[in-house]
Amino acid sequence: MNYQRLYDRMAPFYAPLIRLLPVWLRYVQPVLPWLDQKQGVLEIGPGPGLLHEQIARSHAFTAGVDLSSGMLRQTRRRLLRQKLIPRLVQADAIALPIADNTLDGIVLTFVFSAIPDGAAALREMQRVLRPQGVVALIDACVPSDGNVVARGLGRLWALFGDKLRDEAALMRTVGLNIIECKEYGAFHSIRLTVASKT
Repeated sequence: MNYQRLYDRMAPFYAPLIRLLPVWLRYVQPVLPWLDQKQGVLEIGPGPGLLHEQIARSHAFTAGVDLSSGMLRQTRRRLLRQKLIPRLVQADAIALPIADNTLDGIVLTFVFSAIPDGAAALREMQRVLRPQGVVALIDACVPSDGNVVARGLGRLWALFGDKLRDEAALMRTVGLNIIECKEYGAFHSIRLTVASKT
């Protein structure tokens, strides 16, 4: 699936659609406490910028990378309307245009499953994080209790080309240390995974 083209087309409508689902904001909020006290924060896949705006309000340096130029335009407009500085780059998560050991925090919400090579993306995140920096990742999952409804939801995600993975296991393979892993939301079909760089 060509995610870049799909999200470019969806960009003008994405934020209004999300606002029709207030549960979305509740589902992405758990990343925010993990960014407390962090100076430089990167959001991979900010989409229309709803969460990115919140992060930019409370952090000294916030940047975003996204494959979709349409989504980046939406985020840029949102930040400029709020008199916030847009630091946005069209880039792939497996080739971040960021120097080694630069960032204190990286956040992804409902993006990781759309990245074809999850291990390569995590290696890039590990590379650009400073020691003690954190990755806070939220995505759909097949929960550990294996409930039938969640398994069905997982198959729906897969139909759209997404890959539901064991994020914690992948993070460990690239040398990140797991701090938290919890399932929540409807039928426990959403997972927060947080890891730090040593």
